[in-house]
Amino acid sequence: MKRYLILIITGVILSSCNNWLDVKPNDRISEDATFSTQRGFEMALNGVYIDLNDNALYGQSLSYELLEIIAQRYNINKDADSRYQAMTFNYRSLTMESKIANIWETGYHLISNINLILKNCEERREVLSDAYYNLIKGEALALRAYMHFDLFRLYGPVYQLADGVQKTIPYYKEFRLVVAESLTAEDFMKAVMEDLNAAATYLKDDPILEQKPQAVNDANAFYGWRVLRMNYYAVKLLQARAALYMGDKVTALEAAKEVIAVQEDKFPWVENAAISSSSDNPDRVFSSELVFALQNVNRGTIYTDYFDWENLKITSMLAPLDNVVTTMFENRLSDYRYKAYMSSTFSNAGTSYKAVNKYKAINADTLYNQMIPMLRVSEAYYIAAECEEDETTAKAYLNTVLNARDLPNMPSYQSVEGVLDLEYYREFWLEGQLFFYYKRKNYPEIYSATEPGGTVPISYSNYVFPIPESETQYN
Repeated sequence: MKRYLILIITGVILSSCNNWLDVKPNDRISEDATFSTQRGFEMALNGVYIDLNDNALYGQSLSYELLEIIAQRYNINKDADSRYQAMTFNYRSLTMESKIANIWETGYHLISNINLILKNCEERREVLSDAYYNLIKGEALALRAYMHFDLFRLYGPVYQLADGVQKTIPYYKEFRLVVAESLTAEDFMKAVMEDLNAAATYLKDDPILEQKPQAVNDANAFYGWRVLRMNYYAVKLLQARAALYMGDKVTALEAAKEVIAVQEDKFPWVENAAISSSSDNPDRVFSSELVFALQNVNRGTIYTDYFDWENLKITSMLAPLDNVVTTMFENRLSDYRYKAYMSSTFSNAGTSYKAVNKYKAINADTLYNQMIPMLRVSEAYYIAAECEEDETTAKAYLNTVLNARDLPNMPSYQSVEGVLDLEYYREFWLEGQLFFYYKRKNYPEIYSATEPGGTVPISYSNYVFPIPESETQYN
């Protein structure tokens, strides 16, 4: 009987900018045929990157939509029922149950595909050169950790409250058709870190160490555009993120500093000219700062379908209140993020809103207009600031980001934590990270979407997505 690799393709066909993404895998590809050549391994791994753009994952729910609604980014009209259910934490409504189940199903299905690639890395070892083996295995392990970690941040407990006995969700380290045992929070996060540590070892000769993240490699396209793959520095930043989630500030700081050490050379801060409204094609995602991003040639439709204030009804679009945004930006309208993300203001029924322009593209063929940010270098500075024991040094990390956003140093009277709260709000628009920040901190109140400077209560149950009742079908 033939074995099969099942790739779920969502209709997102990626091409133009990068040959290595110009793949059109069939719905079912014979495993034997797929992994009989080096090119087959490339196609299988590229299929994983493509599927990360699924609407259930980072093509919608885990980036600009569901998690941002829950984090109170947008003022959702009550007539927009399904979104209003998310804004009010009603996870048991039919629409929310379906969306939450779809995230679980799609995430674990993708992990299964990753594990099939890893299995064949060993079973078909003779097909791969040493360099290819290390790259493919390193990227696959990192992707497995990334997907598991985000599923844990959604369906797992608030880590600091986990009792060490309660089982959470499964971690799959091999391709299997039976359900794995759920792990405790501690054991689950140990598995995440084990995968990331192994990935860093396999990627110790990643081409990104010798070239720029967006460099083209004419000799071998698979070695180019490392920003669009789980490269070595993406692994280190994810290590820092995961370690901090566990409360291991020593490990988090060490990993973050390794990324910071190469920031100027590898991930330079965006310049004002690149984001200026007078630019022919502004770089609204600050692409030079991205450590890892997905490519989605249809990203422009995200703006037209969800943020285009000139053509959408208020019940159809995602928009924050004008006075809420300006309050959170402390009326510093020179902030690069304010200028790039939401300089447009519009009114509806007497209420003033901000139009989020971050995904608005003038030239959709430009690479940065196809990017979905996954990891950005500023997070390394935020993590370092939170983990650094010396207050002066911690503030210096924060000031580096503030200055890069055309802002002055933080006032002496402000605490590092207070500035971090504002920075996570201002920095990660449409990226889903604000909800995860609130959950990690276990805040009982979070910033309001409807009252400038106000807060709304959020309970423990609001931080934990319900595991689908039919989960045994999906993992």
